[in-house]
Amino acid sequence: MRRATAFAIIFGLALSLAAALAVLAHGGSGEAKIVVEPASVTAGDSVVLAGSGLEPDSDRVLLLAGGDLVVEFGTVKTDAEGMFSKELTIPSHLPSGNYELRAIGDETLTTPLAVTALAGGAGTSPAANDASETVLPRERTSFEFGAIFVFVALTSIVGALLVWRAERFRGPARA
Repeated sequence: MRRATAFAIIFGLALSLAAALAVLAHGGSGEAKIVVEPASVTAGDSVVLAGSGLEPDSDRVLLLAGGDLVVEFGTVKTDAEGMFSKELTIPSHLPSGNYELRAIGDETLTTPLAVTALAGGAGTSPAANDASETVLPRERTSFEFGAIFVFVALTSIVGALLVWRAERFRGPARA
């Protein structure tokens, strides 16, 4: 019984350590972000989407979203420093509106893009112009990651103590 209790305590501490390492690894890589140049474009033109502070050698799915439209641009792989740069041609059939470029990987990063329809092309999309529908991901601070780590560590320790107490006070084994 003591071996099981010791194992539970060691396992809980190992999980806490693993969580701490994950928090430190994520926090130390810099702020992940993407930017687009230019930020305003006419449908049919090209933009350059660049990302930095990302996980090195990881794949990102690139999308353009606005209103009810989603345009997929395929995937891009980050380099050893966690950066990428890709030229994207904005489809000529898009209506005018505010869109969002997204780089989806272990998290979703977004940046706005204003698109003007081609002359004589599609009209303005009211849904794409409604800025109140834009939802941006919430960025966590180092303090929040630290608080999460402390919570995981404390719950692991309390769980191990509860297992130890249950084993200790269970009484003699019955046949």
